[in-house]
Amino acid sequence: MDEYEKAFQSIASVVLGRKLAGYRDYEVWLTRGINGMTEVRSAMSGKRTYLPLFSFYDAIRHRLLTEDEAYGTAGKRHLSEEEVRGLSLANATQALKGISITTSETSMGTCSRIKECGVYFDSSACFRSSLVAMSKYAIYTFWPRNSEYVLGCNYVFSCSFCARCFNSENLARCFEVSDSANCSDCYFCYNCDSLQDCMFCFNAKAKKYAIGNVQLPPEQYRKIKGLLLAQMADELEKNKSLKWGVFSIGAPQPGKRPE
Repeated sequence: MDEYEKAFQSIASVVLGRKLAGYRDYEVWLTRGINGMTEVRSAMSGKRTYLPLFSFYDAIRHRLLTEDEAYGTAGKRHLSEEEVRGLSLANATQALKGISITTSETSMGTCSRIKECGVYFDSSACFRSSLVAMSKYAIYTFWPRNSEYVLGCNYVFSCSFCARCFNSENLARCFEVSDSANCSDCYFCYNCDSLQDCMFCFNAKAKKYAIGNVQLPPEQYRKIKGLLLAQMADELEKNKSLKWGVFSIGAPQPGKRPE
């Protein structure tokens, strides 16, 4: 069992109450609605490199290199003095094509155990994630920052043990939560703040043990939650996917954030 599988099982156990197995089998579901990344072949060697699916990188996707190539042989290329003297905006594209190849594999700070990721710094133990900042155990996640144990998430800052969460900050043990902040143990919530132990809440603030924005007695809430988690875990084990999501239940469809 590799460390990404262990992280996957830990997240599933915390969020769904059941250890799922085989994180690669869930890739289609986990990357649904995520900015993600794509594999691109190096313009120099044909080696595989990874490009975040972000419009910022569209212009260079056809002239990418691996990080080693960009800072190695390619980084030593230069124009001749004669070519520099003849350089103009009109001929720049043609004149610079030999040196204007670059890389999207940007790693900064101290990083370790990063696999199939693009653009990361001060992070560790991440798999198929992009724009990873000061995070660890980010799997199939786009732009996690100061986060850990996040699975299939998009723009999550200061979050932990979350799966399928979007555009949110300071979440803990949440599943299918979007555009929310300061929430814990929440499921299928949108545009919420400071919720604890809530499900199917929208545009709500400072609630606990609420379903559909209505607060319930704790025991009643826990009973309903147990039934819901069991149903979701059964569906995921059977189909490797879940047909329900915060966006399909009632919130707007996810869109890419502007740069």
